[in-house]
Amino acid sequence: VITVTVDTGGIDAAAAATLESRARELGAVEHHLVAAKGPYFDRVLRYLLIGNARRGQMYPFCVGAERVLQAQMIAEMAKTLGTASVAHGCTAAGNDQVRFELGAYALMPNVRVIAPWREWDLLSRDKLLAYADTHGIPVDYKKRKGGAPYSMDANLLHISYEGGIL
Repeated sequence: VITVTVDTGGIDAAAAATLESRARELGAVEHHLVAAKGPYFDRVLRYLLIGNARRGQMYPFCVGAERVLQAQMIAEMAKTLGTASVAHGCTAAGNDQVRFELGAYALMPNVRVIAPWREWDLLSRDKLLAYADTHGIPVDYKKRKGGAPYSMDANLLHISYEGGIL
């Protein structure tokens, strides 16, 4: 397994080191951090800013657009590495799986996409956490007050939060 992380502005040096260390601890033979702040601004963000694109007229429309660039960069890295397969950790219920997979298929029509959430019957966070526990995979699973899970997604423009009542 070779891991690839595409940095669109949410990864500092400490986070980059943690990502590489974790990838190696979990068995990756290589880890690549693709610096994509420039391409993210040039190809995506500048147009969103010029158009004042907002989701629900309220907050910057970034994460969905960011995923397309990430899929493109991952497909480019897959071609460079000479692999015909890519995997992602997007949840089976989310839009991100569609963005990553269609991006991969558009750039690599014969690619094999591996989606563990769907393929291994990990269709809930509880099942995913049980799988990680059974296989000795440490997971830093944070919970909001009241037990509702949340996640954060940072890039050059903003941080979005998701989960529970959010």
